[in-house]
Amino acid sequence: MPSLEITPIGTVRNDRTDIQHTDNWGAVRSTITIDERFGEACLQSLEGFSHVEVLFVFDQFPEREDYREPRPYRGRSDLPPVGVFAGRGPGRPNRIGVTCCAIESVHGRELTVVGLDAVSASR
Repeated sequence: MPSLEITPIGTVRNDRTDIQHTDNWGAVRSTITIDERFGEACLQSLEGFSHVEVLFVFDQFPEREDYREPRPYRGRSDLPPVGVFAGRGPGRPNRIGVTCCAIESVHGRELTVVGLDAVSASR
């Protein structure tokens, strides 16, 4: 199977930095700064929309070596094990996430959204 290379177009900043804390994202406010190569008008007219879909990479979460064995859902021993494609956590192949977020504001290359379940870019 051919590999796929993704070039990031921006970075995420918010108050969430703990990659192990994966719950309660509904009220999290994040600012996505789009790379300057797209220019100051790259988000022009986006403020007219209510939501945006954000594709991102779980780049700070270590990739597992083996995905074959089901694991307890969300790491909870009181829940039954699930296969790798039945969970919703960041421990997945390719570590790709997608979230539909409410748009709060747009200023130049900065897009502020609510509900994005991505932690701040590493410093």
